[in-house]
Amino acid sequence: MAGDSPAEPQARRWRPAMRAVPVCCRHGCSRSPGCLESRRAGTQGCLRSRSRFDESFAMLKTIGNLLRALGLYQAALPYYERWKIPRGATVLVHIGKCGGGTLKRGLAHATKNANPYVVHVRKPVYRPDLKYIVVARAPISRLVSAFRWQYKRVVEENCCVNPFPGEHGILEKYRTLGRMAEALYDADGRPDPQVHDEIRRIRHIHEDIAFYLYPLLDRCRPEQIVAVLMQETLDADIARVFGYRNDLQLHTNPGTRQDGELSPHAMRNLKRFFSKDYEALMVLYCWQKIDRQVFLDAV
Repeated sequence: MAGDSPAEPQARRWRPAMRAVPVCCRHGCSRSPGCLESRRAGTQGCLRSRSRFDESFAMLKTIGNLLRALGLYQAALPYYERWKIPRGATVLVHIGKCGGGTLKRGLAHATKNANPYVVHVRKPVYRPDLKYIVVARAPISRLVSAFRWQYKRVVEENCCVNPFPGEHGILEKYRTLGRMAEALYDADGRPDPQVHDEIRRIRHIHEDIAFYLYPLLDRCRPEQIVAVLMQETLDADIARVFGYRNDLQLHTNPGTRQDGELSPHAMRNLKRFFSKDYEALMVLYCWQKIDRQVFLDAV
């Protein structure tokens, strides 16, 4: 259409996948003008469809509240989500410290649409009917940002909710990611089991890139990954995929500037320990989901 920006066609293509549209179980109308029920309901869609959708949503909400009351919500979450996520929905895989919070808020603010189903600090559910949007980042920059964020929240501000057991003492012990990274392996390459255990007790480092993307990448088809947004080019990726200009920046944390504090030994150790993160990005690059230069800069 004349006057559309280059990002507009893609924006129109992805927006319908971002919300669950109730479909009439009898007529299959999905607000079709040819459906009598849809015409009677006007812009509200098929009355039967909306009623069925509302009843299903209320039932799922009741089940979720019951699981929380019994203390079983976290254990049952993977099974519960298989029912909760609408068929054909888009799942936003919000990898920690990659700008996913900015994307989620900005998307709701700019489009006024319902948010995609967001997965954060847990593994995404796989279903063959779902689509996925991944927000990722260069692994080293993400690790530096995660360590600094947790150190600020847990040690300096003492305001982190539900930190890992022993996380405060571990952060105080090392104080920087560089010191911790240098202790992962000695000069001869032998691992230190204690440090390996300690680094996994820090929030957002425990949930690394591979935590979110495996076994998802082993099971899903390339076409199910509709987009990968990299934190380093987040504003441009948001405009390309969703067609709006991002003016929001949440939880800005200068992780990238601190990469220079890591010694070559620390860098080698982190790349070795988090090799699965690089493997996951390689898969997405081979599926042509990440730009070549962005991928090379990230690894």
